[in-house]
Amino acid sequence: MHNAHSTSDSRFERVVLPHLDSAYTLARYLVGDPSEADDVLQEAILRAIQYFHTLRRDADARAWLLTIVRRECYTVWGHRGTRMNTVSLDVGAEDENSRVELADPGDSPETLAERNLVRERIIDAVDLLPGGLREAIVLRELQQFSYEEIATITGAPIGTVMSRISRARARLAESLRDLVDYGEIS
Repeated sequence: MHNAHSTSDSRFERVVLPHLDSAYTLARYLVGDPSEADDVLQEAILRAIQYFHTLRRDADARAWLLTIVRRECYTVWGHRGTRMNTVSLDVGAEDENSRVELADPGDSPETLAERNLVRERIIDAVDLLPGGLREAIVLRELQQFSYEEIATITGAPIGTVMSRISRARARLAESLRDLVDYGEIS
């Protein structure tokens, strides 16, 4: 029996633990507070360990883990009786899958300052999106999930996922129109 437990532990480490950065990033986007995101991630990992036996060998462990994180985020907020409406989107997060590079190392200080302002505008625009649209666009554009994976994670039909992403992109384009019109974003 000890052997089976050890094999399960090593499989968990191999297939789930590499996705902790992505899991933290999603929790951070959904709850908005780094220490709360840490708490959510800890609870999600405990649930993942508890239900690891349900993860099929051919399943996407990253999507499975993020589904657990998402549910835990909504559980935390549900207990408070509040909605996850506003969060601080940190596009410079630890997760390399969520990092948006807007700077070139050879840029002048003026160019870097302009890009930092553009970055802040993008963050603010994403923060203003309603929860479902923000979640969809973060999973698609920052986490690089496919529509099918997002549907699995959120439990929404793929048509709903596609609609949310489309609406989020349209709202972002509208919010950032002045940047695009002036050629600041190409």
